[in-house]
Amino acid sequence: MGDVARAAGVSRATASYALRGDSRIALPTAEKVRRAAVKLGYTANLSARSLRSGRNGVIGVAIFELDKAYPSQMSAAISREATRRGLQAIVQQTANSQEGEVAVLRKVTSQLCDGTIFSPGHVSDAEISELSGNKPIVLLDDRSDRQMFDTVFTPCRAGAKAAILHLAEAGCRHILVLGADRRAAADEPNAVGGRRVQGALEGFEQAGLQSSEADFVGLADWDFATSRRKVHELVDRGSSFDGLFCMTDSIAFGAIRGLADRGIHAPDDVAVMGFDGVVEDEFMIPSLTTIAIDNDDLACKAVSLLVRRIEAGDGGVQPTRLTARFDVVKRESTRRR
Repeated sequence: MGDVARAAGVSRATASYALRGDSRIALPTAEKVRRAAVKLGYTANLSARSLRSGRNGVIGVAIFELDKAYPSQMSAAISREATRRGLQAIVQQTANSQEGEVAVLRKVTSQLCDGTIFSPGHVSDAEISELSGNKPIVLLDDRSDRQMFDTVFTPCRAGAKAAILHLAEAGCRHILVLGADRRAAADEPNAVGGRRVQGALEGFEQAGLQSSEADFVGLADWDFATSRRKVHELVDRGSSFDGLFCMTDSIAFGAIRGLADRGIHAPDDVAVMGFDGVVEDEFMIPSLTTIAIDNDDLACKAVSLLVRRIEAGDGGVQPTRLTARFDVVKRESTRRR
């Protein structure tokens, strides 16, 4: 900064204000400072800035996996929102493992970031606090019964209920739920799968449809290949259904392919519905009806909570729980003749 100030013929304070875009610096002076900074190859030293102010303008985003469409697109929305607020986001994946979560919290969150938006799965609240160095944390889909952190939830329960009701409105009378078994509602009530099972059960009840334990089909992995194989198994053993609610869009893509492999077509034979709202839904054949999570709303809520927590410091702000909005996007996969 001193070198830039000398090259521009201004004080160090003026150079600092100019490079931060302070409106009090005259435009010709600010431009002179910027030219000097470019010529000298100046970049801000984040470590020095952090030591001086306690912040460096960088937030972390720790997501379970980035090689699937929904978490990748959600992370992109959070990154856009961070940029809109003058922040930079470091996006990391935890590979849905305890080791990955520990590494991100210990090596990235606690050392590099002012705070982190974190999708937990394998570490406790106490471990999150300790590993993050007590840096501000906002959780995505917190599984804990305790309310220790600010949290933004995906609309699992309301969205799943809406999915079942839409399939019922499309004329389906025997709907299978693909992703988690019925016991998840009681065994893992705070997990994403458990909450989506709860919502589906509410949808069945409101639609006046019967459902059994066999109508909820668990999957070891929520991906294309696993759902495709599971649909093969269901058809091969003679399962009869005219509607399929898939707990993610990735599951729905595999399911539609699995049905087609056995000569069964969506939507005329089986209406298929997904959950997430990824960009690819519109371009599939058939295009996928889905519960579309409003990722921009989720990102706005998560970043706003994190910024509030960063600015409050140890100000004793009570944890807040918010839920992202969603829409039922109706496309070809449930448009029955």
